[in-house]
Amino acid sequence: MSLYNERIDVRSTTAGQPALFAWRGHMYRVRRVIGRWNSQSEGGDNTPDRPDFCLVRVAAESDGGQANIADLTLDTATNHWIVRRFW
Repeated sequence: MSLYNERIDVRSTTAGQPALFAWRGHMYRVRRVIGRWNSQSEGGDNTPDRPDFCLVRVAAESDGGQANIADLTLDTATNHWIVRRFW
């Protein structure tokens, strides 16, 4: 497992959960969302419906069929997804 912090392209479901993501020339299909956590800054104007960022841990399958676990974060201010950890 390594810390990457690299921006990725994500296709989400209508509920806002990641369904597919592209990273380093490969496409990954999200098989299952393992967990979801929201971050809130103190004194900020965010609400539980609009946190600073959201971390989603997923079980994903590469386009070659390899199973992986990934931590993806969504920066709600910019709407950019980042792959944080991948193993």
